[in-house]
Amino acid sequence: MEPKVGLIAIRNMCGIKMKLRITEVTESKFFCGGWVFDRKTGAEIDEELGWGPYPQMTGSYIEGFEEEKV
Repeated sequence: MEPKVGLIAIRNMCGIKMKLRITEVTESKFFCGGWVFDRKTGAEIDEELGWGPYPQMTGSYIEGFEEEKV
């Protein structure tokens, strides 16, 4: 499933799962409020921490998407 505004992204950070709503999508990134992720790999991008997709390191990644359950 491709990221799109309104979907729920499942963020994995050291085994801790967090559901985040996608608020914006560009050609190379998608945003969940203040969090930014690489669209191709799902790696979290954080310039202050030096996180990003390979060859950089990252502290969290998106492992999947789901529709919001109503």
